[in-house]
Amino acid sequence: MDSRFGGFVDELTTLPDAVSIWRHTADYAANAGYSGCSLVLGEMSDGHIRRPRIISSFSADFRQAYAQEGLGEIDPFLLFSCTSLSAKKIVTRDLSSFPGACPQHKMFLEHAAENGAVNNLGIPVRTPDNDVFGGWIFSNSETDEHFEKLHCDHSTQMHLAAVLAYERMVALGLGSMGKEQLLSDRERECLIWLCAGLRVSMIAQRLSLSESAVRLYITNARRKFGARTREQAIARAIFSGEINL
Repeated sequence: MDSRFGGFVDELTTLPDAVSIWRHTADYAANAGYSGCSLVLGEMSDGHIRRPRIISSFSADFRQAYAQEGLGEIDPFLLFSCTSLSAKKIVTRDLSSFPGACPQHKMFLEHAAENGAVNNLGIPVRTPDNDVFGGWIFSNSETDEHFEKLHCDHSTQMHLAAVLAYERMVALGLGSMGKEQLLSDRERECLIWLCAGLRVSMIAQRLSLSESAVRLYITNARRKFGARTREQAIARAIFSGEINL
């Protein structure tokens, strides 16, 4: 496992509030090569975004317009990207990143690009079927080639870092899970190796298991934590003390 990622997780568990968690995540992203970091959240009501909020490296004018002047209500990331928990490459000058986008969404993207969000890695952490939904956006204004290398080298760990950071925020607000151990030894091992970046086939080889058995252990772990993705399961396992890095 990348020692820098281990350090990120270790410090994350000590942070007391959302702003310090955001700053810690933004620093981690900057060290990976992303010049911008935003966490955007909202609530969905009758197909409309309500109470949009943002913690971001964007300008104060943009943040104010986002939260108070209706800009967040047309955020294409919330409207189009957060329908699933898949990480997404987002190019603000290319509306194909957002099928269904209209001129007002293009205006939003132009504002974002002016703040340096030209090429972006969008990582939803909650979908609109939750009371609060949204996710992280890690931005870069350099060349497309540079961003492709960033995506290739760091997108997997940035995805996990984003989920961990948000789950830490949730843990602070909702309290930690109970102390009773949920995972079996095999389920715990599989999550640990997933966190280390191993694929299912590699975990199966390391543990002398079939790939179908590994997938079953991972699925069982997800169900025990009420997690919709592997990243959520890992985050909740870490913050409940079920696994240690």
